[in-house]
Amino acid sequence: MTKISINTKLKAVEEYVNGNDNKEFIRKKYGITELDFQICVGIYARFGKKTLLNPPKVNEDFRLNLVKWKQKNSASISETCIHFGYRSPGSVYQWECLYNKRGSQALLGLRRERRPKHGQPSRQEPRRTASSASRAESSLTKRKLIVKDTARRLKKIDNLEKASKQELTQVIYELKAKYLLKDLIDALPISMSTYQYWQAKFEHPNEDEEELKAVIKGLFNYYEAEYGVRRLSSQVPNHKRIQRLMHEMGLKCTKYNRRIRKYDSSKGPNGKKAKNKLNRRFISDRKYQKMVCDITELKAGNGKKVYLEIIKDLATKQVLTWAISAHPNLWFALTPLQKLIHQLP
Repeated sequence: MTKISINTKLKAVEEYVNGNDNKEFIRKKYGITELDFQICVGIYARFGKKTLLNPPKVNEDFRLNLVKWKQKNSASISETCIHFGYRSPGSVYQWECLYNKRGSQALLGLRRERRPKHGQPSRQEPRRTASSASRAESSLTKRKLIVKDTARRLKKIDNLEKASKQELTQVIYELKAKYLLKDLIDALPISMSTYQYWQAKFEHPNEDEEELKAVIKGLFNYYEAEYGVRRLSSQVPNHKRIQRLMHEMGLKCTKYNRRIRKYDSSKGPNGKKAKNKLNRRFISDRKYQKMVCDITELKAGNGKKVYLEIIKDLATKQVLTWAISAHPNLWFALTPLQKLIHQLP
């Protein structure tokens, strides 16, 4: 791809600003990419011709301020270049990647290297690097030191895997002055995106959260600890936030659970226990010798429940009597038995 000089870009920008042709036509006319032309037009409109020809000096503070401004305002690469009057979107992308991986120290120690001309060897001598074994050993040692320092700060937690992401972020924030951010992320069980999320939480705390905690605690105490997350959500919206805040404050409704709410009509051992005379011998050769009953719950056409009780003779396999009712009470249970008594010879 042919490199477009800054004078050609300036000519194209002035033709677009002073003329009547649209941006797409002029961009294609001079062979400028859409992103470059957008940045040049924005810089020309914001700072004028001088800044477009003479971009700002790039140093450590410039890189750091540029990346921090971009992430704080959630700006795009083109918006960032226009805001700072800088024409190279590729450099902005590289600086942000370095900042996310290694932190601000990577931008402070960054040096600009000149590319050698085509066909000429590089003047810069290759840097002497340690062998792969020594580098691996050094990395392992550094990882052990980081884990040791982290465990020292999290005394109550036996295993780092049990530590919350919020606690790990707090430890990384404290150890950033001693280790590189990239090494800390690699050594600890936390991702870069999770660390950045909690770091933003620490730097910009939610002011109304303390007020919301007071409201939740007041409602919880007013209803004598009988309201849990579901009932408090009807009073205060956003049930997930309420659940998190109640967990942080240690508020939990323990008055109602499955064991307490379970209905049990049994009164325990009462009266004499009948002997098991049948003893799983379900075959009989005489009528009315062995009879069994059963109650079945059915669903009617209107959606309500009905109960059916039958008494069956094991000798003839015949249903002797039956009864049906909407309520499984004592009268319903005794009705087939009373009918059977009148039928017996």
